[in-house]
This record gives sequence, structure tokens and C-alpha cells, in this order.
Amino acid sequence: SVEGEEIDEIAFEDEDYFPSLALTYMLDAEMQFRLNISETTIRPDMRDISTSFFIDPITEFLVRGSPLLQSSKLTNLDFRWEWYRSGGNNISAALFYKDIDTPIELVELGTVGGAAPNLLTANGEKGELYGVELEFLQDLAFVGNDFANFYMSGNLTLSESEVTIGAEDDGITSLFESQLLDALDATSASNIVTNNTRRLVGHSEWVANLQLGWDSSNGEHTATVVYNAFGPRIIVPGTRGNQDAEEETFHSLDLIYTYYPDFKSSVKVSVKNILNEQKEITQEGLSLLREEEGTSFSVSYSWEF
Repeated sequence: SVEGEEIDEIAFEDEDYFPSLALTYMLDAEMQFRLNISETTIRPDMRDISTSFFIDPITEFLVRGSPLLQSSKLTNLDFRWEWYRSGGNNISAALFYKDIDTPIELVELGTVGGAAPNLLTANGEKGELYGVELEFLQDLAFVGNDFANFYMSGNLTLSESEVTIGAEDDGITSLFESQLLDALDATSASNIVTNNTRRLVGHSEWVANLQLGWDSSNGEHTATVVYNAFGPRIIVPGTRGNQDAEEETFHSLDLIYTYYPDFKSSVKVSVKNILNEQKEITQEGLSLLREEEGTSFSVSYSWEF
């Protein structure tokens, strides 16, 4: 925990202006094009700028903040085509681009003992993210009358990213290197980052979601089967010649059924991770973390009053 004088020391203040512009062109009653240009920011929270370690909720690795951490400034560009059809059916496609100044990234701290990696939050020099996103919602009435209450929805994102950390032996101390030296309480340190340029931490080159749903005619029952998956994503950037450690693709399949006996109450039954997939982080073919997720079953009842 952080209290008293330490809170004063890590107090973070940042102010700026973030302009935005949104344009919409309606081709007809069903179809439109949208263009959005904006500037946004990602600000570190208190734990990101504290010198205390905290446990990452996803990997359970120890992560340390940096008092020298700066906000990231993003320039966003999004061009989207949308087609809204009868019955709520719709489809859209979007191209997006993000230019990131001083992105908040991670680096492994080699001075702390233990089998699991210990990480530091730090600013890279620059980054970018770009790609395409497809979304749709379609009922299955076109198959036949027996399928009128069924629908499918989903989205697919294909993207690329690149971040330049600023860990080069060029005689110039970058923002990243100054934060690393501060964390190590050192005046010099050799270049420990394997890839000075790589994908953003946590970025998957593809993400897919698909949902098959059913709504009863009387409105008392709903059921959905939901599938989600993502491509490998960097969790621990590699150091000292080791390649980046990545979380492998996780295929999630869930089933959710809800019964509404009246307007004020509902009963929900869900089965999660039907495929019994496990979470795994690998580095150079070796398992850095393997976690059995298991299949879970739950029943809940809610009542509004």
C-alpha cells in the first residue's frame, strides 16, 4: 500500500488539450461513411508511478512502477463504412491508425531474484498501431421460418503494431534508459533489451469473436454460444538475447442461458471454457507459465425491486 509522504512524492499532474473531428456522410437511409480524427492520452495510474511492486492480475508476475513515467499521447484516425439493414441486421468495416508518442511499455528487471519475471513500466520512444476491423449482425430468418429467432454476430480485427523502445548503445540516454537506471539505482547499464523495435506488449495481430444467439418468441428465454480467440501476444519482452515471451492463442467457448420468469427477475446458467483450454506463456519454445483454466459452471438468480 502507498500512504502519507509516498503519496505526495508520486502525485501525478498532467494537462493538455485533445482536439477531435468527426464527419459523417449518409449515402442513403441505410448506408453511411464516418471519418474520425482525434488526439487522446493514456495516463499512468498510481501503481504505475510507484516504486512498489504489484501483482499483475493476468500473469501474476511482479510489476514495478516508475516515478519518471510519462503519459502517452495518441493521434487516432478511423474511417468506417456502415450498412444498417432491416430487422436490426448490420455490417461495418473500418480502417484505423494510431500514432503513439512515448507509449507505456514493459521491460524485465534482472536484479530481482525469483523464477518468474519481474517487470518495470517504462516509456518507449514511439509506436504505431494500424489495421482493419469487420463487424456484423445477421438473423437467420433467410434460412427458414424455424430459424427466425436465431442470429449470428461477430467481429474480426487484423492489425499490425510497432514500438521503438529507445534502448540503443548510442551514447544518448533515452527516456526509457533513464527510467531503467532510476529503477536499478545505477549510473550505467548495458543494453539488456533484445528487440529495440517490436510489436506492442499485449497486441495480437488478429482477434476473432463469433456469437450464435437465440431469443424465444415470448421473450422469456435467451441462449448464446460465444467463441473468442486471439493471436499470440507479447507478455514479457525479451532481454539479454532471449526472444520475447508470448501468450499463446486461447480458444474460448462459452454457453449462456437466461430465463426471465417476469419483468423483475431472471435466472442465468453459464458454462465457461467448454473446450477446457489452458493459458500458456512460452519463450523460445519453453513454457514460462502454464495455467489450467478449467471448465466452470454457474447458476445465478437476480431480482430487481
